[in-house]
Amino acid sequence: MNPPSPAPAPRRPSAPAPRTPPATAAGEAVLTRSEAPPTNHFGLALYYQRLGDYDSALAQYRALLDQNEAGPEVHNNLGLLHQDRGDADESVREFQRAIALEPRYVKAHNNLGVAHMRANRLEQAAAELRIALGIDPRNVESLVNLALVQKAAGRSAEARDLLRRAVAIDPRNAGSHYNLAVVADDTGDTASAVTHYRAFLRYGTVAHPDLAARVRSRLTVILGSG
Repeated sequence: MNPPSPAPAPRRPSAPAPRTPPATAAGEAVLTRSEAPPTNHFGLALYYQRLGDYDSALAQYRALLDQNEAGPEVHNNLGLLHQDRGDADESVREFQRAIALEPRYVKAHNNLGVAHMRANRLEQAAAELRIALGIDPRNVESLVNLALVQKAAGRSAEARDLLRRAVAIDPRNAGSHYNLAVVADDTGDTASAVTHYRAFLRYGTVAHPDLAARVRSRLTVILGSG
């Protein structure tokens, strides 16, 4: 009995790159103590989204949309928010809007690929994830997600190769080891499965305690039958 592969976790909301404020020119108006600073809608949206307060986060993102200040990060984060609320179609539209604004936005391509994978649109998922990897060939999240797409499509050899690439790039990535262990387990490569299950326990037990318990149970079965 093999433990199931976990669904890929949604990526954390992203923040725009910091910008250096321009120097104040002589005679330029400056903020006084009696004036209230402008509301940081993006920062508040991130704060509420990370707390799981989706209604408050959505209100802040809508304020940015109303002010015509919604860049690709806003649409990407809205995609994640709608995904967490169970609105798959709207999440896809928001990821697509982010990509339309910034075609080389790797996070949005990755997130759109995951959205297609969850809807079992495997070819579309693979296409988006390959675009992400074309932009950033060392992106471990996209490698792992493309491996999960290939595994779901019955292409275990391709999934294994992608996961090996992910492990080579980041040997401490618990998700890469776990999924590589599952692929090896499914294909009867017991030695590799044990190696990568143990690596997962080394790097992922604290972050994934429930999955670690299932991995230990699986290792007990494998080693007990050896």
